[in-house]
Amino acid sequence: MDKFRTKIRNRVLFLIILFISLIAIYLILLLNQDSLPKTSGRIMSFHAGILSGFGVLLLLDVFKYLRAMKDEKELKKLYIKENDERTIMIMQKTGAIGLNMCIIGLGCGAIIAGFFNEVVFLTLMGAILFISLVKGLFKIYYHINI
Repeated sequence: MDKFRTKIRNRVLFLIILFISLIAIYLILLLNQDSLPKTSGRIMSFHAGILSGFGVLLLLDVFKYLRAMKDEKELKKLYIKENDERTIMIMQKTGAIGLNMCIIGLGCGAIIAGFFNEVVFLTLMGAILFISLVKGLFKIYYHINI
């Protein structure tokens, strides 16, 4: 269980670093907006909404992991949930890790592209929507059939 506790601690550190770096990148781009091409208000509102939502989700995960690290029962529940063979097989079949990395990478690219070009921003958002839809359909299919 100590290995798992270390894994959770590293995950918490990664999530905190990710949260801080996202805010830093957004603030740098926002504060240097005068030297960048003019962006529409819709994109800026979308950026603020995505950053807020993603930040809340990251912080919820951090709190969930910190709570699990304090309570042995919660840590054991989390360990069982993460090492469930059926869930692992479904994630492997759907390529969940690779698709998640694609979604995150395209999302970061879309946010940065939104400061420069609206067409590229909308194209990347369309790609994210398509990948998310495919991932969701795979999950539904494998949950039903396995």
